[in-house]
Amino acid sequence: MVAPTDSRPKDFAFIKKDGVYHLFYIRHNDFLPPFATENDFGHAVSTDLYRWQQLPAVLPVDPFGWDNLHVWAPHIIEAGGLYWMFYTGVTEKPGEFSDTQRIGVAVSSDLMTWNRPYVQPVWENRLAPWAWWRPLNAYMSCRDPFVMADPAAPGQYLMYYTASLKSDSLATVVGVARSPNGDMAEWVDDKPLMITHRSLSFNTLTESPHLFAHDGRWFMFITANAGQPLSFYTTADPLAEPAQWIYRGRLRNMLGFDTSLWFASESLRDGDHDLFAFAAADRIELRRIEWGTGDNFALTEPAFFHVVDMNWTRPSVRAGDPVGLQIRTSNWFAFQQQMKAFVRLPSGAQLPAPLDSLGLPARPVFRSDSTMVTCFPRRWPSTLAPSEPMVVRLALDDGTASTPWLTVSDAPRGPVPPGGRGDTLRDVPEREFPPPVAEDSLVSDPARAVARAAAPRAALTARTLRQSPLGLAVTFELAAGADVRAEVFDLQGRRVRVLAERGFERGAHVLPWDGRDDSGVRAGRGLYFVRFSTDTHMASTRILLER
Repeated sequence: MVAPTDSRPKDFAFIKKDGVYHLFYIRHNDFLPPFATENDFGHAVSTDLYRWQQLPAVLPVDPFGWDNLHVWAPHIIEAGGLYWMFYTGVTEKPGEFSDTQRIGVAVSSDLMTWNRPYVQPVWENRLAPWAWWRPLNAYMSCRDPFVMADPAAPGQYLMYYTASLKSDSLATVVGVARSPNGDMAEWVDDKPLMITHRSLSFNTLTESPHLFAHDGRWFMFITANAGQPLSFYTTADPLAEPAQWIYRGRLRNMLGFDTSLWFASESLRDGDHDLFAFAAADRIELRRIEWGTGDNFALTEPAFFHVVDMNWTRPSVRAGDPVGLQIRTSNWFAFQQQMKAFVRLPSGAQLPAPLDSLGLPARPVFRSDSTMVTCFPRRWPSTLAPSEPMVVRLALDDGTASTPWLTVSDAPRGPVPPGGRGDTLRDVPEREFPPPVAEDSLVSDPARAVARAAAPRAALTARTLRQSPLGLAVTFELAAGADVRAEVFDLQGRRVRVLAERGFERGAHVLPWDGRDDSGVRAGRGLYFVRFSTDTHMASTRILLER
């Protein structure tokens, strides 16, 4: 991905949604003074990792907020049905902050519109007793967040970031903070990873950490101030002490070729594939990881063919009746994969199923980037009771795309109606088929794929965040900016709390509730209602207070 001519990409985030790849990156302009650049994040999308389209920039600096000078180093995770962008904000406030780096978070439901749920950063060096906290010293580092679920503590999250050491302020290390309750706004210090200190990494600068797992092993990549910047470590425990880490040194040593222009790497699990990305001069490059023996791997070009979307023309069908399988792809002519089928058992487990027994295609024939395949699904296994529906899905054998679940019920007993069943699609309502798509539309305009995947928005919608990263919280979404009043009521209709009464921008917003009423008293256990209202619309959701 090459940025527009007036900027070059730096540290970035890489994520996939609804078959479309998204890159969010620092936009740096070499011809502007430092204060006038790195003021928002570039956003590019692709359906095949080769052709990219630039979309409007997102999350500009807030001139009146804590991140009023720069925004750097985005990292995005999906949690609680929303997307959370952790990023570095830089503050300039004479007498209090001088180029001060801290970490904040923004939220989105669609990766297009981002909002800041908090008016303050969620992490800064003063919260870590080992870190150097000098907000008037521009050389203090607190940046480059990377957030992941803690594999050893369900419901908790770990944040890896770049920090200056109190005991060695000229060097940076990778620090780790923890969200003990899964709340994206509440973090506590965990530890510094001293394996990244210059005494063991042989470089004063250690930044842009990111981690990924493979075959029970963890890989941590950093960018160092060395001739070959990308370095990495391996371990069985992502929070291990130095003795349990293996320092693999420069990535070049393993790959066997020059990586001197590579920095700020990221990774993405895409089906059964691991993708590796890095900034390189004026672009962001992407590769597929080909795993070797031990902790070794090679990097190759990613597959050219890619499925953007696979969907049934209707969610249920009788055995032997026709149903359409609509497949939208990018670069259909490069198709090499096979299909796999899975049936879902009443227990929820998924069982691989033979395609020939199901009457489903193993290798659809593509002649454009939009293909309709007529299927006549059969029930499997033969022991399935007539009263029990079969639930099945199709997926690519590399795991990069899957259909929704299709329910196949038993065909009714009795004579076959005139004309028979299963030889045409005339009994499938015409309205269930998507309109034709131009053969090259997804390639030439990936933004259309993004728009197609997004459901139409109501003016005001609301829901409760279940297993929320914010604890007890609700979210609402506006199709356009508006003044919103959010109120909590008990079952008797008495107002308990006003959560918000102010203007909100378009997009998704999150409001946590601490379980207290307007006077600060803890509300009793039970069911409550949260009502959102604007001048023209109203929405509500339920919330259960359990403690």
